[in-house]
Amino acid sequence: MTKRMTSLVLSLVLLLSLTACAAPAAATTAGEESTPAAQQAETSAQQAETGAQQAETTAAPAAGTEDTAQEGVRFEDTIEWAAEFDVVVVGFGAAGASTAITAAQEGAKVLLLEKAPEGEAGGNSAICMQWICGTKDAEATKEYIKALRGDFVTPSDEMIDVYVAGLEENFAWFESLGAPNPQYFDYCEFPELPGADSFTPFTVDGNTGMSDTSFGGNGAAYKLLKTNVEKLSEQIEVWYEAPATHLIQDAATGIIHGVQAEADGREINVRAKNGVVLCCGGFENSPEMQQNFTQRLFWPSTGNAHYNTGDGIRMAMEVGADLWHMSNVVTNIEFVDEENGISTFAFQGLSRGILVGPDGTRCANETERRRHGKYNNHGTWENSSLPDYMYLILDQTGLDGGRLHFTWSEDGKEELEKGWIVQADSLAALAEAIGVDAANLENSVGRWNADCAAGVDTQFGRTANLTPIDDGPYYAVKIMPCMGNTQGGPVRNVNGEVLDPNGDPIPHLYESGELGDIWSNCYQASCNFGGGCIFGRIVGKLAAQAKDDVSQESVMGGRENYRPDAGSEEIKLAENEYLGEGQGKGGTPVVVKVTMDGDTIAAVEVVSHSETPVISDPAIEQIPAAIVAAGSTQVDVVTSATLTSNGIIAAVEDALGKTK
Repeated sequence: MTKRMTSLVLSLVLLLSLTACAAPAAATTAGEESTPAAQQAETSAQQAETGAQQAETTAAPAAGTEDTAQEGVRFEDTIEWAAEFDVVVVGFGAAGASTAITAAQEGAKVLLLEKAPEGEAGGNSAICMQWICGTKDAEATKEYIKALRGDFVTPSDEMIDVYVAGLEENFAWFESLGAPNPQYFDYCEFPELPGADSFTPFTVDGNTGMSDTSFGGNGAAYKLLKTNVEKLSEQIEVWYEAPATHLIQDAATGIIHGVQAEADGREINVRAKNGVVLCCGGFENSPEMQQNFTQRLFWPSTGNAHYNTGDGIRMAMEVGADLWHMSNVVTNIEFVDEENGISTFAFQGLSRGILVGPDGTRCANETERRRHGKYNNHGTWENSSLPDYMYLILDQTGLDGGRLHFTWSEDGKEELEKGWIVQADSLAALAEAIGVDAANLENSVGRWNADCAAGVDTQFGRTANLTPIDDGPYYAVKIMPCMGNTQGGPVRNVNGEVLDPNGDPIPHLYESGELGDIWSNCYQASCNFGGGCIFGRIVGKLAAQAKDDVSQESVMGGRENYRPDAGSEEIKLAENEYLGEGQGKGGTPVVVKVTMDGDTIAAVEVVSHSETPVISDPAIEQIPAAIVAAGSTQVDVVTSATLTSNGIIAAVEDALGKTK
């Protein structure tokens, strides 16, 4: 299809949308066919329902009236708006936070829409290593990023120049936000490439998240951004559990005037006078998009970014955006609890055995360094080629080598009881227990043992830990490739404006962060988080600027903005009961009630929190009981829920301070 024909088709679709009503139609269910007439009828019905639902909060005329297309009638006046802001930011991760902060500092009134509950907000930004990209030498870092690009045509040299300029600003910007102890450290993903020595990440508190006993981010950088958003609460309003579902576009001009969002079980239209910024992450948790764009059945999200379902991609496509980098993904090999979909980040036992696929044959070099999922295929860096799941096969020596994951028990007994580790006395019995071909498994172990004796891995060239798998008992752990980040999404220019297939900006629509990021080929750790802040600052300034192609007058007619019901309830206290508050994961409040019997802690109850279900449960169950048993807050944290544990302990200490 030619560009001209594409443009004509998009114009026709947009004209039909305006004729039906000014607000966009809901997406059809996968597999259903929808004619323009059906879409028009469905949209009209939806708009009528939305107008009825909002009757209590707005008195403006319903969208889609006959006056919509009349000359002299402003598009802004044809929509049933429930609220109005200068800028609407979709997604409260690092990119969304930096965008909102910057726009507010420019004087804009900002709405931050977040799909997740507060305790699960932030997507990958809340759970990643909290590394932020920086540079020691800007010109050399440009060469490094060009080398990461390789022979790909994007990002352009101009884009790289803009990006590296932002890298130079990152450290000072975080200092201005109150970073307590920002420190650079050495970590380069591709040290053999030119300019690699110039690149350096940093953290806001000096904690890289890497040690001999643990691995993972502490949420410090995201908490700092969240705190700064909260400091600007007079200019930034945050709605949790309020996903944006569609963009509201004038078909005649292409201008994006706002978003349709879900809040309190209803659909509402929110006006953005000067810009909508999509910062809602990738499609890690969308099986459909993984299958369409990466040819994977479904690799679960490494960071449990369960709300990253490609919403920004769908919304942008509805208004005519072009896409790029859709197949470029970041992957890790992890353990996933299939009962709840929770992935345990940084599985560490791969070197103690061999990996076999669903057919029982060995499938990979277990110790090969996969640089965010990329491996070197004879000089070409490619996404890892792995089956949808694998089994780590090991013997008693391998199991006795220590925790298979930082959060697991030292001897593996707890995981054996849960069924996460499968045990059998023979390879044939183990094959039957895990459902793989017994002959293949026996041959795979036999070949591995022979290679270990010869000192050469003839199958995959592994050079580390060539240790044979001895006699039984044998063990198997099911692990999976997991989706860490997706880089694809709407095409952006150096200003962060979203582009259509002709390369033209869609007016008033911007993006930042992992959604449509600049990375086409190799990816450097720290650049999704840090890059989200770079473009957050760029688009925050641009989106905040008053535009002369729309009315700057309010369309609310004196009505107050709609606000979701916070749903907070007063906690009643009896004698000798005290409330305390701490900070849990993502800086969200953890509130406890402490009951005293004289000077003794008689009971501790977590009365409210926004912690992540399942992951936080052990801490919520164990820490209060441990404090009561110890009569003190000097108790061990739950390793798998450190941040929640510390939040509960801090809350109890806060309550105890009120007893004096």
